[in-house]
Amino acid sequence: MRNNEEKRRMEKVNRAIEDFGGLLRDYRKENFLTLEDMAQEVGCSSSYIFRIEKNKRNPEITFRIKVLSEGMNWSTEEIYLYLKEFISKEKTGKIE
Repeated sequence: MRNNEEKRRMEKVNRAIEDFGGLLRDYRKENFLTLEDMAQEVGCSSSYIFRIEKNKRNPEITFRIKVLSEGMNWSTEEIYLYLKEFISKEKTGKIE
């Protein structure tokens, strides 16, 4: 059971790294949140959320963490895994 949970968590983390906008859009729609709802949760404009979802904006890592923690309710452990993987992939040149 623990192995499946870890696998699911890593899939979630990798999706956040590879398709942050898509993950954000899917989360928002699955939770019946409007662009405005999400924007209020994380303190930005709804148009900025829209542009992130459409991959027209690549938010800074600090804003990503704010979205994951405050907007999508990720746990501290999930945030840590995200940062660890993000930094690892950035060092190897797999992230812009």
